[in-house]
Amino acid sequence: MSTSQTLPAPAAPAPAGAGGPARRAWRAVTSRPTTAILAGVLALVAVAMPQFYNPYNVVAMLGSQDLVCIGLMAIGATFVISAGEMDLSLAGVCVASSIVAGLLAPQGGLVAVAGAVGLGLVAGLVNGLLVGRLGLPSFIVTLAMLMALRGLSLIMAGNGRVPVDRGFGLVTFYNTRVGLVPLVFVVFALIAVLASLAYTRTSFGTHVLAVGGDRRSAEMMGLRSGRIQIAVFVVSGALSGLAGAFLLAKTTTGNPLEAQGWELTAIAAVVLGGTLLSGGRGSVSATISGVALLAIVFQILNYVNGMGLEINTYLQNVIRGLFILAVVVIQAIALRRRSSAPRVRAA
Repeated sequence: MSTSQTLPAPAAPAPAGAGGPARRAWRAVTSRPTTAILAGVLALVAVAMPQFYNPYNVVAMLGSQDLVCIGLMAIGATFVISAGEMDLSLAGVCVASSIVAGLLAPQGGLVAVAGAVGLGLVAGLVNGLLVGRLGLPSFIVTLAMLMALRGLSLIMAGNGRVPVDRGFGLVTFYNTRVGLVPLVFVVFALIAVLASLAYTRTSFGTHVLAVGGDRRSAEMMGLRSGRIQIAVFVVSGALSGLAGAFLLAKTTTGNPLEAQGWELTAIAAVVLGGTLLSGGRGSVSATISGVALLAIVFQILNYVNGMGLEINTYLQNVIRGLFILAVVVIQAIALRRRSSAPRVRAA
């Protein structure tokens, strides 16, 4: 009589979340490299400069124009870039809107904000129509809009500045705090949450990514890419207009020479968040991490200057540029290793 030998059952593949703490930590870093770098910078600063997190510094950082104004522009740019386009008019819209808000200040804060956002909507609509309807390259269209709005800002300000009183309602709003948190940051956070939900939980966000990923395929599926392109530029213009209103509230002066290079800083924050410049992939929440990362670096440089270690503006720009480059390189390496890592398939 033959006897059969029972073979041991093959081991089940490890679940996706299995692995030691180091492996899980590595997966977290590679999935959200910018957020991981932000957390690392915050922790490093807490160890190296424990006095950095004093109430004054925290309030200054949360209410800074580097976080709020550039953050609003970066959120709008995330939608535009995800759709496979580029918006270089961000800072031009912001500055022109701040001048409009300053000119409308005697009519009240709400009118000033409405005027600033309205200018942004018009500029975004023009950009969108030229790109979505006429098929012009967004790089050229928005670059021309940037130059036009810079010139228009000088004309509206009479080649000078448009000051507002510190008792102006919008200025008071900007300086109001809920505990240690500036009220303007609460507004910014609310907009960021709504934008993130629109990006990830609505058909609009899905359509933006589809058009950015493969416009021809998206059109074959019935999507009207021209309308989507118009929509993302309108969103970007409106948010840049609101950023202009907040810029006026922060500086109490509509200055046509403000926000030099902010469009590139906002785009850099979007890229740091992992949004592809070619379109089709992105994340509003990761963009916010990129903005926060840049804002804290700017604040660290200001803090170091306040401690007596003088770092001139030129050297600060060098440090900021090298930091952005380093983060992008780290992000690229992490994403490449994640994509090349072997995957375990279930039997």
